[in-house]
Amino acid sequence: MAPRRSADSVWALVAALLLLAQPSCASATAAPAAAPPAILVVGSLNLDIIVHVDRLPAQDETIMSSKPTADMAVGGKGANQAVAAARLAAGTRPVRFVTRFGNDSHAAMMEAELVRNGVDVSGSGRAAMPSGQGLVLLQPGGAATSIVLWGANTAFAKESAADLAHLMVGTGAVLLQREVPEHVNEAVAAAAAAAGVPVLLDVGGEDRPLPSSLIKKLDYICPNESELARLTGLPTDTEEQVLAAVAALRSQGARSVLVTLGPRGALLVQPDGSVLRQPALEAGPVVDATAAGDAFRAAFAVALVEGRPLQECLRFASAAGGIAVSRMGAVPSLPRRHETEQLAFGSGSGSSTAGGPKAAAGSGADAAAAGGASGTCSASGSGTAGSLPPVECPYQFASRLNSMQARRELAGRADGGNNVLGWIKRQSRVRGLSLVDVNHPQHTTAVGLTPQKLAAALSSAGLSAGAVCLRFPAEEYSLGAFSNPDAAVRAKAVQLSVEGCRWAAQLGAREVILWAQFDGYDYSFQVDYLAAWERTVQSLRQLADACPPGIRISLEPKPTDESTRLAIVPSTAAALLLAKEVDRPNFGLTLDMGHMLLAGENPAQSVALVGAAGKLFGLQLNDAHVRLGAEDGLAFASVSSSYALELVRWLQRLKPDLHIFFDTFPKKEDPVREAEHNIRTFKRLWAKAARLAAAGLDGFAATHDAMGALELLAAHEQAAEDAAAAAAGGVTNATAAA
Repeated sequence: MAPRRSADSVWALVAALLLLAQPSCASATAAPAAAPPAILVVGSLNLDIIVHVDRLPAQDETIMSSKPTADMAVGGKGANQAVAAARLAAGTRPVRFVTRFGNDSHAAMMEAELVRNGVDVSGSGRAAMPSGQGLVLLQPGGAATSIVLWGANTAFAKESAADLAHLMVGTGAVLLQREVPEHVNEAVAAAAAAAGVPVLLDVGGEDRPLPSSLIKKLDYICPNESELARLTGLPTDTEEQVLAAVAALRSQGARSVLVTLGPRGALLVQPDGSVLRQPALEAGPVVDATAAGDAFRAAFAVALVEGRPLQECLRFASAAGGIAVSRMGAVPSLPRRHETEQLAFGSGSGSSTAGGPKAAAGSGADAAAAGGASGTCSASGSGTAGSLPPVECPYQFASRLNSMQARRELAGRADGGNNVLGWIKRQSRVRGLSLVDVNHPQHTTAVGLTPQKLAAALSSAGLSAGAVCLRFPAEEYSLGAFSNPDAAVRAKAVQLSVEGCRWAAQLGAREVILWAQFDGYDYSFQVDYLAAWERTVQSLRQLADACPPGIRISLEPKPTDESTRLAIVPSTAAALLLAKEVDRPNFGLTLDMGHMLLAGENPAQSVALVGAAGKLFGLQLNDAHVRLGAEDGLAFASVSSSYALELVRWLQRLKPDLHIFFDTFPKKEDPVREAEHNIRTFKRLWAKAARLAAAGLDGFAATHDAMGALELLAAHEQAAEDAAAAAAGGVTNATAAA
């Protein structure tokens, strides 16, 4: 049996907690935190046209594709690496992409996809020629052979390093590739070298030797084994041959050489000649290797800028590449941070505790902010790297739009009318709010709005669309939407939901949330449970298959509702089973804290189970008095504070890719103040959970030690009270002295 922590050992942590809560003595006014260094990608943007073939044609041979149609996706090494970096950074730092858009219809689609993935393209230009294209022949097993049409990628003007110096301001690392003219890479690398910013060059693309003038400006040269052979003219079949080829590159002035070896993993030869090795990490069968190298190099750059040890950078990169090869397409295959962390380091470990040399990343890793009383979404403290949550909170916030109808006497003239557009204006006053979730058709076609008009209103308010939430009118769906016994009604429900997906795509949202409040029953013998379940599964499969690419669909289960006392999907466990049976990668769940409480569930446990299954697409936070007649919708953590704290800690451990929506009903309260309170509360709990994690809170769960956890929580509260009392005493003494 593992030893229990004594009360004395818990209280011994009070001193450390007090230190975390104390302001710095260095100055009376804390300096503002520096913005985290950005990742800059300069490179190509292509429309990838993917043709499936059983084998490559021989010379002078014509073969037929194995699929009747080609797949199309955003691609190009530059775009792939920019999107991968943005997904893997998960909002913790900017990712800027400098490219050239073409003058065809593909350009607008590709720009929208980049922006939707969080890539800043404001530094890109437009060319009077078509977009670049990548023709990909994809064989069974995932092997991809490509031919790139340069297109607009050739339209970069010749500029000097001085002309590009502005790009290096606030930049932590630069990613380059060889699918743009060489003069672009020469100038960017020179500007980066002058600014002390590390440069990584992916040598894939143009087939010609690397000029020595460029090699000397690069910090990392990144070939795969065939590219290494092409550059050096040496074989790369064995590790000894790979190292010999790397030595040839280093003799030309290369500093660090990072070689990807497919299923053999990767190795990094450092400036002193030492070698770090990383085995391949597999996420599943190999499907398409098109963007695996791009995912690998982007992940390495992200970890590098975060200041991780180089061995950890390699492992993070290997996980990203392993996930990418298990999926079809270029951009669609690129992984997100939480799944990459999970494959690399295991569930709940934000990073490896492995040692080794630290990454030198120019601007360096941004220091973890203290959190403390400031309520920032960041973590600090002692403890192993594996126990700490992400340095920056990856979440954006949205709040219930209909709540802006409340307390209209508090709305100002600038808030507009008591309608959808007015509610958006009023929400723009909520500090910390960045997203709006809209209901379809309630906030869209039912009030005569178009996607263009709604998008313009959001943009004018400085907000973005987070999700489109489906609402099924009672007059048509009183007997159910997806479980309705009438096939025509089910088809209509699917079609309404597909319309919601199209609205989401046009608004730039990434998710559609289904609240099927009528999919249930009131009496015994009213429904055939198995038939209703099967109808639901089939309907949701149809919807998932019909939804536009890039849009995720999630079901928001609610076990009981006045519309139907008992639900076809009666619990989180049942909802997770449903997601498994629907079996579509773009289908998951949105969990509501109040719904879980009223179902007798622990929200943190439900979040843990769904998140670990990779199906937590959305989270709606509120609170509830769990008693008959007491509906959910109270301010977040106002009743169930311990449940709320544990839920936040599980978000830190799992890092699900979602935004936080406050589904509250401030009927008597100022809805703007209530929304701001919810955001502050979440950030405060985030900081608190981070400090507790650093103090060892998670360790008590390993031995089911409830008292140890409670004692640590009490110690934390006492430390906070003591710090507040000390601060108050200092103010009193200073006043008396004055």
